[in-house]
Amino acid sequence: MTATSTTRARPAWTDLPAPVRGAVEARLGATVTAWTSHDGGYSQGLASTLRTAQGSVFVKAVGPEHPHTVGLYREEARRAALLPLGVPTPRLLWSTEVPSTGDGPDGGWVTLAFETLPSRPPRTPWHDEELRAVLELAAGVAEHQVAPGLLPGFETELPTDRTGRLAAERPTGLATYDPWLAQHVDRLAALELDAPAAVTGSVLVHGDLRGDNALLVDAPAAVGGPRGLAVDWPNAARGAAFCDLVGMLPAVLLEGGPPPEEALRLRPLPAGTDKDAVTAYLVALTGYFVHSSLQPPPPGIPHVRAFQRAQGEVCVAWLRRRLGD
Repeated sequence: MTATSTTRARPAWTDLPAPVRGAVEARLGATVTAWTSHDGGYSQGLASTLRTAQGSVFVKAVGPEHPHTVGLYREEARRAALLPLGVPTPRLLWSTEVPSTGDGPDGGWVTLAFETLPSRPPRTPWHDEELRAVLELAAGVAEHQVAPGLLPGFETELPTDRTGRLAAERPTGLATYDPWLAQHVDRLAALELDAPAAVTGSVLVHGDLRGDNALLVDAPAAVGGPRGLAVDWPNAARGAAFCDLVGMLPAVLLEGGPPPEEALRLRPLPAGTDKDAVTAYLVALTGYFVHSSLQPPPPGIPHVRAFQRAQGEVCVAWLRRRLGD
């Protein structure tokens, strides 16, 4: 399984309730005449390019039957509007909420509209020039300073207690991973205590940058080749400059790219990055993926646990090499 594989299709434009479609068309000021669904990723909501006589727009929408995703879309609407100028991403045009006619737990539908740009998803298995573009995208996002208080600190967004929970709970599923993890989980839990300080910083962090959260704008090699755009910003935060580069590398390997250490030779971490901070962050990522993979699947996206499992396995192997074990 790759990071962009899926076992379900997102709802199409015609699957949305008529009041939701009507509200979207009212905001667009035009009738939707055609649409293209984009079925990758790990959300249950609509993700479609809608076409009208006035042009195209990319719209995301989710209903109250998926309250967790409703919360994510609300956060994306809030945080995308706060991104610094110049961030390489399609611009948020508007967001709106449409009351539900049913008895949903969260009140209604959340819709977001973004500009469409001439772009495409990266190809997997990765092509070298496209991987470089997305690695440069991760580094480029981190070049944007974020004022204190504008976005949450990444140290409050990143789960930094999952390795500790694995050490305390010793779930039976832990034995299905490399035995090294169970043997060293107490040591790793101690290292995880440094993770909040490790990821604290002053620059923009996407927080979930992977191939399925990136687009490419093609350009000839003579002018630098393709350049990346980051999409899906519910986790946008203020943190350390290495976070997105490190965080995307387990998925890169699963998508047919090189191992993390080799990828970092293509695009090294920012100058001055503390290696112990990277290790502490990697411990937190490892704990998150492993612990999450052992939980029941969330409604509508059962395949996410297998992806978390695969990333957890990559993180364990990478962490073991970093610690010299």
